[in-house]
Amino acid sequence: MQKYIANTYEVIAQIGMGNSGIVYKARHRNLDKFVVLKKIKANAINIADNRAEADVLKNLKHAYLPQVMDFVEDNGDIYTVMEFISGNSFKQYLDAGTAFPEKSEIIWMKQVAATLCYLHNQKPPIIHSDLKPGNIMLTNSGNVCLIDFNISFSLGGNGFVNGYTKNYASPEQIRAWKYNQTQPNLSLRKKIDKRSDIYSMGATFYHIVTGSKPMPDDNGYVQDIREKKPEMNQLFGAVIMKCMEPDLKKRYQRAEDVLYDLQTMAQRSKEYRSLLRKQRIISGVLAGGLVLSAVLALAGYFRIDSERMKRYEDTVAQEEKCIKNGNYDQLDDYYQKAVKLYPGKMDAYLQKALALNRQKEYEDCINFINTNILNNKSVMNDGSEDSVYYLLGDCYSQLEDYEQAAEYYNSAIEANPENGNYYRDGAIMEAYCGNTDKAQELMETAKEKGLDTTEVNYVDGEIKYSKGDYEDARSIFQKCIEDSDDAYIQMRSYIMEAKCIDKQDDSVDGKKRKMKLLKKAKKELPKENNIGILEELAQTYSDLGNDTGDIDYYQKALSVFEQIQSQGMGNYSTGYNISVLYQNMGDYDSAERELMQLLDDYGEDYKTYKSLAFLEGYRQEQLPKEQRDYSRFKEYYEKAHDLYQSQLSSNANDVEMDRLEEQYNQAVSNGWIF
Repeated sequence: MQKYIANTYEVIAQIGMGNSGIVYKARHRNLDKFVVLKKIKANAINIADNRAEADVLKNLKHAYLPQVMDFVEDNGDIYTVMEFISGNSFKQYLDAGTAFPEKSEIIWMKQVAATLCYLHNQKPPIIHSDLKPGNIMLTNSGNVCLIDFNISFSLGGNGFVNGYTKNYASPEQIRAWKYNQTQPNLSLRKKIDKRSDIYSMGATFYHIVTGSKPMPDDNGYVQDIREKKPEMNQLFGAVIMKCMEPDLKKRYQRAEDVLYDLQTMAQRSKEYRSLLRKQRIISGVLAGGLVLSAVLALAGYFRIDSERMKRYEDTVAQEEKCIKNGNYDQLDDYYQKAVKLYPGKMDAYLQKALALNRQKEYEDCINFINTNILNNKSVMNDGSEDSVYYLLGDCYSQLEDYEQAAEYYNSAIEANPENGNYYRDGAIMEAYCGNTDKAQELMETAKEKGLDTTEVNYVDGEIKYSKGDYEDARSIFQKCIEDSDDAYIQMRSYIMEAKCIDKQDDSVDGKKRKMKLLKKAKKELPKENNIGILEELAQTYSDLGNDTGDIDYYQKALSVFEQIQSQGMGNYSTGYNISVLYQNMGDYDSAERELMQLLDDYGEDYKTYKSLAFLEGYRQEQLPKEQRDYSRFKEYYEKAHDLYQSQLSSNANDVEMDRLEEQYNQAVSNGWIF
């Protein structure tokens, strides 16, 4: 086994073998983090397509997929580099005889189905082609993660079948493999489509539910899982069996349909039992000649449904109230109640997504929408999909992924071409992407849709800002503040004017002008529109403290961050910034208290332990050398180092971790750490 790959990865051990290659656990020598290397079989991929494959796979971002980091070549071999996932495969659990609660099995199958929806809807579709218990990890968080998908299918051009796994592969995949073994002409070799993945998903969960591998007969049929395990949820069993239907026409055609049936299973189970009860009641009534009672029962049924709708609407209204008041803990209770009443209606899901967005949990919001809304056919059919796309656009905009944001704003426009705000924000994103012609085109359409003149001017300011014309942009934003009656547009104009000042003058005087502007905005804007202003103001105070050494600025920044927390809009970054301010003021005890609170509120994160390590290092540096004790520094460093390896999901390097490692090595060389 080769020890080093591309002089970057140290191979630790072989951990698996799929139909398209060998899988290794390795260590990135520069980042000192574990990764997975998959060596691709020579006949599995056309080397000419290598870079295109990398571009497709590196763009995949889903909660239940590992991050594909890179492709590398070494001595003619091709390797996929992927994030290392901590946990165990379902194969390991099944081999150990583990039995799972049915409730968990249903949740996991929903997660796998949602992931297939994501893969199959890529352009071109990505077919996993080797779904089986060994290729589904159960992570330490209790969620699934699909690994080892066959990259030869990612472009759809040359992904012919070159292998299969017995008991889990679809009949058509097995037939294609046998045919391809005798077909020398590559262009005539057979391929599979997304329905093959659906079969393999069903076969995998057949094994997970029963503890036994599915054993198909000569015609491809297996023993009905409901016969093998009669005590199981019958609807769940029906979903698994439909996934494993040998006849392609009778099998689920899309993963979205599987997900929909899983998500509505509880509702359909209740409706089925309710229908049986009603049929028995009506039969008895008719036998007695009391037809009127059946009419009354029907009226009662509609009255009950009307009452249920009223409860649902009231519960969603409570969600909205929680968002307005920043009471996000209580919102989750209302969300659960609402979706239990009507799992197929959009409103409750949309309010939950909006709450995540307002808390600045943008990645969580994106994952929630992908899993619970976009992949839920009944919810998407309920309407308001334009609001969903618009919210996704805002999340990606906040994460500064402007191209993705522009795509979702365009989707919102397609879903509802009459909303001028969609054109406005879409135009801004196109400008940020350098597509000024497209931005101007969107704004012309926005004018036709009746977008307010001030908003049109605002977008013109954003376009000028993106071109580097900061003076003209600033003048436009100033006029928007004066002319607009919309507090939201005023807030955005204040922030953009502040950014123009930053670009024009980064000196202390420039920061003071920016501070004065933001203080004015804080005073004039209503509470619900001042969070962005407060964040900018706090950062400006902090920057002035750094530039001048005046501790009063740190105190003012601290006061603003605490105001953000008091308004229910604080998040991890807020607490982290507060700890930094205390540290800058030399109040190490308060800084440590804030960091410990972050551990309680948000769980273990390498950044928290990194800060604790730096903080402890600063403390020790204040002491005479003979009194220094670096034991706590060592503890925090080791915790930060270990978490850094497991939590960093891309090739991006945290330079502060490099600096912390230097500090640790210096302490070792000085004899303070043994």
